[in-house]
Amino acid sequence: MIICSVAAMCLTSCYYDSDNEYHEITPQEIGQCLTAVKGNYTGKLLFDLNNPNDPKDRTDTLDIAWSVTADTMFNIKEFPQAVFLDRIADPELKKAVEQAAPAPLIARLAFYQINPISFLVYPASVVYNIEYEGATHTASLAFWINTSYSYGLYDTTNKTFQMQLMGAGLYLDDNMSHSYLVNNEYDNSSFPIVFTNVNLNK
Repeated sequence: MIICSVAAMCLTSCYYDSDNEYHEITPQEIGQCLTAVKGNYTGKLLFDLNNPNDPKDRTDTLDIAWSVTADTMFNIKEFPQAVFLDRIADPELKKAVEQAAPAPLIARLAFYQINPISFLVYPASVVYNIEYEGATHTASLAFWINTSYSYGLYDTTNKTFQMQLMGAGLYLDDNMSHSYLVNNEYDNSSFPIVFTNVNLNK
C-alpha cells in the first residue's frame, strides 16, 4: 500500500548525509521539517476492506482532509468509523459505533530525517461515545506506536504527503484486555491505514 514498499526506516533521530557520515538531526533541522510539512491537506484515506463482489479487491478509499500544525500535531477533525466498522463482529456494537458522533484523530510527528523528510507517528486513540447494551460507554480505537510501520514521508519537491498508521484494536471503557475487532488475516489485530495526497489516478 503506497508507502509500505519503502525500505525499513531507522527508529532513531539520525541519518547519513551526502558524504555517508552519521548525522544526528538537530532541533533547527526538525524546525525546518515542520515548516515544510505544516499546513492543510486534502487527499485519500486507504484502508483494508473486503469487497463481496470481488475477492481480489482488498482496498477501499475515502476522501479526507487533515492538517499539520506548529506543535507537530497531525489532526483530523472527524475520523471515519468506516475504516474499521467491518471488523466489528458484534452487530449491536457495530451499530452503536456507526451511530456515534464523529471524533478527532490527533497524532504527534517525530521527525528523524530531512531528505526526504521522514517521521514516525505517535497517534492517540480515537474515542467515540456510544450507547451499547443499554448503557453509555466509550469505544476507543487504538493504534500501534513505537513501530517503524507507523511513519510518514513528505516530498518537498512535489509537495506530497504520505503517512501510514497501524490500527491495533477497539476497546470499551478502560478495559484494554479485549479488542472487539476481528477478521484480520494476519494476526487478528493489526491493519494499515494510509493517508496520501498523491493523485492515485496517475
